[in-house]
Amino acid sequence: MVDTQWELLLRLILAAFLGGIIGYERELKGRDAGIRTHTLVSLGSAIITLTQLEASEWALNYATEHADLPPVLTTDITRLTAQIVNGIGFLGAGTIIISKRSVSGLTTAASIWAVASLGIAIGMGYYFISLSSTIIMLVVLRIVKNLFKIEQTKQLDIKYRKREETLEYLKDCFDHYNVTVVSTDHSIFYEQDGASTCRDIYTVHLPGSLNMMTFISTLGNNPNIYEIKTIKTALDQ
Repeated sequence: MVDTQWELLLRLILAAFLGGIIGYERELKGRDAGIRTHTLVSLGSAIITLTQLEASEWALNYATEHADLPPVLTTDITRLTAQIVNGIGFLGAGTIIISKRSVSGLTTAASIWAVASLGIAIGMGYYFISLSSTIIMLVVLRIVKNLFKIEQTKQLDIKYRKREETLEYLKDCFDHYNVTVVSTDHSIFYEQDGASTCRDIYTVHLPGSLNMMTFISTLGNNPNIYEIKTIKTALDQ
């Protein structure tokens, strides 16, 4: 329960602050759900949790003062917080973008869900859980991916001419950098003058130590290749 109004204010401010820290990290990554979204989610969760606590305290006090009513009075301090966990899924789903060949926003959706839990913990007054969870979230978002040099899954959109010659060059580059091709979508566009333009979309696994820009620069050294674009995947989030 909340002993004083100052304690209540502290929990609200702390919820907004810690949620904002996680949102700041997302904003640094260029995500749409940034500081304001995460701050409001954490703050809103704390507000609902504190409201539930206050309502539960009132019900218990009322039952104590009216001894004949306890059999018909019930209170559950987890009722509203359970609805937060369920309802926040809709907001998280709004940050997930599914295109023809990629899914983005999964990590941001997960961070919103985690920040909602953070707000609940602060609203309940569990400060150690709240502060330690914030640190762990930041470690996961900023450090973990760099610690584990796992293969990077990327998609490359490559436009080029002279199909047979260029495909041989691409194969040599993939072999040289130990890049594994998972799948390829091929397409050819024919111009009115009979010339053709090829476009391939490669889904590849890159070694964790390989610099993406170095790899793309090598691909671009071929004069037949005139455009290379990367397509975001879920692991980029």
